[in-house]
Amino acid sequence: ASRPLKLLISFIAMVFFGLGNKVFQKVMTIPMKNYPFFLNLYTTLIYIPVSFAYIFPMLWAGRISAAERAVPQRTFIVMGLLDGIASLMQVYAVTKIASGSLLILLSQSAIPISMVISRLLLKTTYSVMQYFGAVVVMVGISVVLYPDLAHPDGSNDGETTPLQTVLWSGVMMLSCLPMALSSVYKEQALADVDMDAVYLNGYIAIYQFLSLIPASIPAAYAQGMGLEEIPQSLHDGFECYIGHNTVTNATNPYDNDNCETAPFDVNVYLCFNIMYNLLMILILKYGSANILFLALTVMVPLGNFAFALPWVPGHQVLGPNDYAGLFTIMAGLVAYRFAGPLLACCSGK
Repeated sequence: ASRPLKLLISFIAMVFFGLGNKVFQKVMTIPMKNYPFFLNLYTTLIYIPVSFAYIFPMLWAGRISAAERAVPQRTFIVMGLLDGIASLMQVYAVTKIASGSLLILLSQSAIPISMVISRLLLKTTYSVMQYFGAVVVMVGISVVLYPDLAHPDGSNDGETTPLQTVLWSGVMMLSCLPMALSSVYKEQALADVDMDAVYLNGYIAIYQFLSLIPASIPAAYAQGMGLEEIPQSLHDGFECYIGHNTVTNATNPYDNDNCETAPFDVNVYLCFNIMYNLLMILILKYGSANILFLALTVMVPLGNFAFALPWVPGHQVLGPNDYAGLFTIMAGLVAYRFAGPLLACCSGK
């Protein structure tokens, strides 16, 4: 196939698997709502055998260079710790925030946060349009959150109050901080090494999983559990993952397990997530960063509309503030990712 056709196929695949990843990241938390910590542990653990199924043959064949193998384990430990903190914050936020559309918009806060971190630690310079786009993105997020901020004591979805939505939205946005720090650290620590992405992710997954074990203490408090209840919660989480309900007589009916769809939802998410990450690696290595940016931008409105479809679990109708925030954030994303090159092209530079 010609290069343009390959790039088109890559773009369509990236949008498809990226959209599936975004949708099922939320959908899987609906049946697993009582077990976010187990969910985070399991979805991290699964990456270890998947990655090393590739790493071991590559090591045996000598395809992993001496420079890659010489990267000290402490480097992977730092990356795993930062990624572990980010993933733990995100899975709790995703579980607690009812609106999948809101989650997609909140994730765009990674742009201004990563800009600040890169500017402070790497002295990265940005164009005026990039700064403008980042500010517009934050304005758009504020527009979406305004109803919850204006009426923090009102009713929302019956399980999460508007005030709780705002607080968990803050957690979701703050999760971008360790994520950005991890990206900056990877850029610094691996600047002189052409690292195989799967080899890198495999070792990060090991230390990310290990970092989540002590994180069970604050995670338990976040769920209102005592430390002695953690083993039972992990057991019940596994039971829920295989479709068995264990909490059936809760005082609040919402707190009862509803695990029937969990095996399908969680495993479909893992398939989408693995393919999505693999495609990102391949596009960046063999394609174009512009295709990746375009796909990521297109996924924002498509993801919002997907969560408004009546057959999507947990769907919600988009309101005026959702549309206004989506439009504002899209304007910010286009300004951040594409305005500079377009202006330069139009001016003949």
